[in-house]
Amino acid sequence: MCGIVGYIGPRQAVTVLMQGLKQLEYRGYDSSGVSILNSGSIKTFKKIGKLHNLESIVPESSKAKSGIGHTRWATHGKVTDVNAHPHTNKSGKISLVHNGIIDNYVILKEELEAKGYEFISETDSEVLVHLIDSYLKDDPKEAVRKALKRVDGTYGIAVLFSDYPDQLIGARNGSPLIVGVGEGEMFLGSDATAFVGMSKQAIYLDDGDMVVLTSKSYKTYNRHNAEVEKELEDVKIDSTETKKGEFPHFFLKEIHEQPEAIRRAIVGRLLPEFGTAKLGGLNLEKRDFFDIKRIHIIAMGSAYYAGMVAANTIETLARIPAQVFDASELRYSNPIVDKETLFLAVSQSGETADTILAVKEIQNKGGIVLGVVNSVGSTLARLTHGGMYIHAGQEVSVASTKAFSNQITVMTLFALVLGRMKDVPLSRGKELIEQISTLPEKVEETLKCASQIEEIANKYKNSQSLLFLARGINYPIALEGALKVKEVSYLHAEGFSAGGLKHGPLALVCPETPSVFIITEGEYFEKMIGNIQEVKARNGKAIIVTTSNDKRLIDLADEYVKIPEIDEILSPLLTIIPMQFFSYYISLALGRDIDQPRNLAKSVTTE
Repeated sequence: MCGIVGYIGPRQAVTVLMQGLKQLEYRGYDSSGVSILNSGSIKTFKKIGKLHNLESIVPESSKAKSGIGHTRWATHGKVTDVNAHPHTNKSGKISLVHNGIIDNYVILKEELEAKGYEFISETDSEVLVHLIDSYLKDDPKEAVRKALKRVDGTYGIAVLFSDYPDQLIGARNGSPLIVGVGEGEMFLGSDATAFVGMSKQAIYLDDGDMVVLTSKSYKTYNRHNAEVEKELEDVKIDSTETKKGEFPHFFLKEIHEQPEAIRRAIVGRLLPEFGTAKLGGLNLEKRDFFDIKRIHIIAMGSAYYAGMVAANTIETLARIPAQVFDASELRYSNPIVDKETLFLAVSQSGETADTILAVKEIQNKGGIVLGVVNSVGSTLARLTHGGMYIHAGQEVSVASTKAFSNQITVMTLFALVLGRMKDVPLSRGKELIEQISTLPEKVEETLKCASQIEEIANKYKNSQSLLFLARGINYPIALEGALKVKEVSYLHAEGFSAGGLKHGPLALVCPETPSVFIITEGEYFEKMIGNIQEVKARNGKAIIVTTSNDKRLIDLADEYVKIPEIDEILSPLLTIIPMQFFSYYISLALGRDIDQPRNLAKSVTTE
């Protein structure tokens, strides 16, 4: 969710902050603001709406050499200028930006009000700036430390003090914060994207850490106030990934980047001669795999549906029972953890709060958790026993596309590794590896359906609701297809198992509610044809996406989309493409804000 950027150094702080906010806007865009420190005085500018609203009131140039900025996704308090960050104390000598949620803010607020502090916003975050002020004597670091000891909840903060212009302080607990280290300058960011193009090295703060920055140095302290050394790491984000290039939207750009993203996910990992894959970051010995009796996948949103595909693949290839769990529910369900269960935690950002908290609960019970993440250095990557990077590259559009596909790709490799150790013969392994190696080309071919899908989307743009139906390994793709439409177009859409049509959803079928069917050659083929006929018998419209040339489908379809043939296990990586295009083009036709849909943010870092 919300984005933080901070800077101290020789450049114009305004320029750095605004660039950083532009690169972070996908994390929240209800409002934005900056505070800049110049000649012992802090000036704050903030505005609701997109970043261009803030740009209109911020001075184009300023001599300020330090400052903090924030782009907000509202949690506590409505979307107003007053509730926007940064928040300042009454004297205006302290300014603070905050990501996270302060659980005990009501108690702290009442305590501060009793001391005479006045609050002007509805946010929990304003409590922090007044609390720091109440402890400030002559050491800003100590004031921040004492204030944070009083806080229950999560935070990533950056704090500016007018009386201490040579310092910028940051701290984190449950909400990411990263230090960008430059030459004679320092940066803060809730994501390394904040300083891409300005700093190539970073340190990643852990929960309970605090950092004190000057233009030329940084000192980090743990929750016990002991100074700690942090490893300096390279920032491996390509700045071109934060630019649209020739595409009108990041969403469309990232759909088209999937062939190359999948190529990155499989390069160096395929072992054709052995019909298996090499996954070097698992940190498990081969003998450990024979102790695995169950696999539990933990995720939220699109990652949850990628996990559903993976669970199907794991059971098919490895014959190991696999289940997918909603991370927000799992944490509070007192999960059963034993040594024979391996947990996979899936998150594009590696900062998904629900997933991280579920992982901590599992680890507290002694469970082994592997991460499936995109962001190197993220909280989840650092927290888990080992795992698999998906190498999808930076995703800017809020709705996930290439990360979803790469999650499936990498977990398919994992399933094949397990399968080859158990029931999958060498011949089948080689066959799958050969087909996996052709995936980038098959996806490129599938992308050619764009213009056809655009015509279909324009035809059905006025639908009040849409149904997405599939079976087996493509059932999760129906769910993801419906989610994409909801996320980006705001139309109502639901994904169902086609086999469950007669158990309720069939009541929704009518000429005004089209049904999107995903059907591939395989075990469910004949049954799916029967489901399509059920819809047609009730005057429903059938949009069919298929790998098959069966004439019955052509005759039944109101719209027929043919995609390349591929092994059914790998088919979700092709069937998802028309779903993504459909959500994009129907949203385009309706004039939606495609990259930044209402009420959503890219990375959900609070529960």
